[in-house]
Order: sequence, then structure tokens, then C-alpha cells
Amino acid sequence: MDDSRPADGPRRIKSVQTASEILDAVQRRPDPTFSDICDELDASKGTVHTYLATLEEEGFVAKVDGRYRLGLRLVTMGETVRNETPLYRAGQVEVDKLAETTSEYVHLTVVSRGKEVTIYESRGDNAVATDYHLRMREAPQYLHCTATGKAMLGHFGDDRVRDIIDDQGLVEQTDNTISDSDRLFDELERIRERGYAVNDEEELRGMRSIGAPIRGVDGDVCGAVSVTAPTSRLSGDRFRSEIPELVMQAANIIEVNLETTTFDPSR
Repeated sequence: MDDSRPADGPRRIKSVQTASEILDAVQRRPDPTFSDICDELDASKGTVHTYLATLEEEGFVAKVDGRYRLGLRLVTMGETVRNETPLYRAGQVEVDKLAETTSEYVHLTVVSRGKEVTIYESRGDNAVATDYHLRMREAPQYLHCTATGKAMLGHFGDDRVRDIIDDQGLVEQTDNTISDSDRLFDELERIRERGYAVNDEEELRGMRSIGAPIRGVDGDVCGAVSVTAPTSRLSGDRFRSEIPELVMQAANIIEVNLETTTFDPSR
């Protein structure tokens, strides 16, 4: 078996790590060629070719006109992952309702490996920036510059937040992004006090969002829900009170749904 043991952790299977790196490279680059993928990896061309041929045979990648893309087998796997996530089952209907009420984009997110992953979104009648939201779904996002991300960070322990900062950094997406750790911790304190987080053009200029944390049955934060809209529509009382109230209400209902779907009357 091709494996290795890092100094600070358990044994890892090198071949699985290499396959994962290849899939990441195919996802990151638009329709990469064989040479493009080789440039991304610390491996010989022969090794990369063998891995790509195997991944193609198994349906994890597809080769079209000399270029690679992720394979359709991953679609059904992704659907299974999402459908088996309790938060998705508990939140889907409420997210749709919130999108209908606000006429904007609504996202349901979780944390995975120090970044934010959208597990469901719903598009209201007036929602804009569809291409941007599509890209958000296709790649994990930083936590420190999104409303849902900050809503979740605000309810993590300080040590966990520092670990995420150390691992991911505080990348400056816009002039409004919080890129200083002391400022971020001050912001997280305000989030805990008021119950929701604000993204005020911190991820994309011209867009704002409001996010609220969702607690699981164990009391720990398991995700967050948010409404995103242009600054022209998310301003004044709508920005300061109306949308925050709706988002916190949706988060509460999802929490109730989580609780009731796992309720054991024999306890």
C-alpha cells in the first residue's frame, strides 16, 4: 500500500491524496488540458496520465476534445451527501419560503474544512448576480467575509476561530473586508449580542447580506441561513431590522425542525 505517516497525525494513503489533488485541479481550472493538470501537481506525467485514465474509467472525470472536466458520477454522490444532511432536510422548505418573502437570494450553509459550503439556495423573484451565486456553490468560501460565515464564527470558541484564521488567513476580498484578527473578534462579539451577522460589501462590492446561525440538537452551531441583495434594496430599515428579523425567524424554525425530526418520545 502506498501510504505515509505525517509527524503530527495518523497514516495517510498517498494515492488517495493524489487522486484528490487531481480532482481539485480539474475543478479549479476551466476545462484544463493534460499539461494544465500536470502543472498543478508534484508528480510525473506518467503518474498523472495513469490517475486520469483511472478516474475517467470510474466516472469521476470526463475527457472531451482533449480537455478534462469533473464527471457526472460526482453529481449523484453530491446529491446523496446533501440529502443525507439533516440541516438540508430541516431547512429546505424554510429557505424557499424566505426567498419568496424577500424576493432575494437565500443560502443555507455549513462549515467544512475551515470554509463555508452552500448546501442549498433559493432564488427569489428579484434576485440578481446569478453567475456570482453559481460560483459560490461550486467552491468553498472564506468565513470571515460572508454573513453566514461570520454568524457561525461568532458562536465558535476563540481557539477554533484562531485555528481557522491561521489555516485560511483573512483574505481581503474588497475594501470593506475585515482583514485584522482583532477587528474580527470585536465583530464576532457584536454578532453574539445581536443574534445575526452582516456582510456589508465585504465579499462583493454592491452586495449586502444578513445571516443568522442555526443550532443543532446538541446546542452547537451546525450551519447558518442568509439573505443576499444589492445595497440599493438592502438598506435603511430593511437592512437594520426587517430582514434581520426574518432571517433570525427562519433560523429558529429550522432549529425547531431539526429538533422535532430527531425527537425521541421515549427519552
